[in-house]
Amino acid sequence: MPLLPSELHLTLHGGTGGDGGQGGGHGGHGGVGEGPIVNFNYGNKEEERKRIIDWLSPINFFLRQADISQMQEKGTGGWLLEHPLFKKWECGLGSTLWCCGIPGAGKTVLVSMVVNHLGTQLQRKNTGVACIYLNHKEVDDQTPSRLLAGLWRQLVLDRDIGSIAEKLYQKHQEKGTAPSLEEVDNVLSSSFKMFSQVFIIVDAMDEYPEFQREILLQQLAAMGSNVNLMITSRPNISLEPSSFCNLERLDIHAMEDDLRKYVDAQIVSSPRLRMHVMKQPGLREDIHSKINTQTVDGMFLLAKLHIQSLSTKNTIKALREAMKELPKGLDDSYDITMQRIDDQTEEDKKTARSALIWVANAKRPLNVSEITAALAIEPEDQQFDEDNVLDINIILSVCAGLVIVDKQSSVVRLVHYTTQEYLDKIQAEKFPDAHTEITRTLLTVLAF
Repeated sequence: MPLLPSELHLTLHGGTGGDGGQGGGHGGHGGVGEGPIVNFNYGNKEEERKRIIDWLSPINFFLRQADISQMQEKGTGGWLLEHPLFKKWECGLGSTLWCCGIPGAGKTVLVSMVVNHLGTQLQRKNTGVACIYLNHKEVDDQTPSRLLAGLWRQLVLDRDIGSIAEKLYQKHQEKGTAPSLEEVDNVLSSSFKMFSQVFIIVDAMDEYPEFQREILLQQLAAMGSNVNLMITSRPNISLEPSSFCNLERLDIHAMEDDLRKYVDAQIVSSPRLRMHVMKQPGLREDIHSKINTQTVDGMFLLAKLHIQSLSTKNTIKALREAMKELPKGLDDSYDITMQRIDDQTEEDKKTARSALIWVANAKRPLNVSEITAALAIEPEDQQFDEDNVLDINIILSVCAGLVIVDKQSSVVRLVHYTTQEYLDKIQAEKFPDAHTEITRTLLTVLAF
């Protein structure tokens, strides 16, 4: 088997010369190699390791985990960690916990909390933790083999990647080919042997296309006796008990205590709400009475949309009037948010609508540079005008909370999957020229 470049090295020892000859005699023998050691290293093992990891696993879930973790309100989610079914799953071996919840219940943030909890609690034990965040916008990149490779990448953090991965890299590198699902599964399975227990957490299984979902579920179900699985989804999909060992279902919804902590934190962070509550302290409880588990139907997302709407009110009177008319469901709440966007100045409304068109219709997630460039281009442009580029914070502001940015990766996203579903429903009426606008911009760029 050929050696990796990182395995090739040559060490030379400088020798000390022998004594000179006496009276015309021959010179002495060469000295013992006592001089400085010179190492010639062909390649660096750490660089080679990184090259193999990036080749086998182009998806880096560490970044997504870091971004989602920042969304969690301090002190929330503890109920899940204390739930008997979670404790049973955490302490068991080879079990599956299916966390099922309606859209907007806070499943994704809870997943990030669980990943952090397991990583902190078990870092001194021989235990591995890895996660997958599925996203409907990244289906082309999130193939089953790449997802499994993403798990492997997390498990080999600060560990030996193993000879199987190195051999696979050698096999495919020169050909420029990609590893098969079977080959990646073999590499992942080999990494399980480094641990006595492995926790795999998969979020938003319902966002994964059905034809690929079955493949992924089959791979997850066959992962081995030392692997504990946690899967989150909406209730509209089902897991077969016969396929998963020790399958338990845990229903997810926003808890009252968590909602109170979230609302209190938002009051503090909103200049207007903070000012109103300082003037009338009783307002705090009035807001809580309007935003609770009953009024938001167990949806953290609906509470978020409500508080964002209330935070725009300039007077206490306007705030109280808005509290009387808070919508009951997500679509109604999105309608109100869209009305807030339409009530802005013409320039801000145009910016918001263009941003929503691009983010909702792009085939893949755009980053900050791409969205700001797209919005800077006008049909009559002959070249790109840097002076027409908007600051991303202005774009986020005029979109009224419907668009967010991942801090770690600078990826621009809609605030939730339900936002995409809502925009898809209203596009024919509200954004009939969406694809025309995108096409016109792209043609303008091609003419530069």
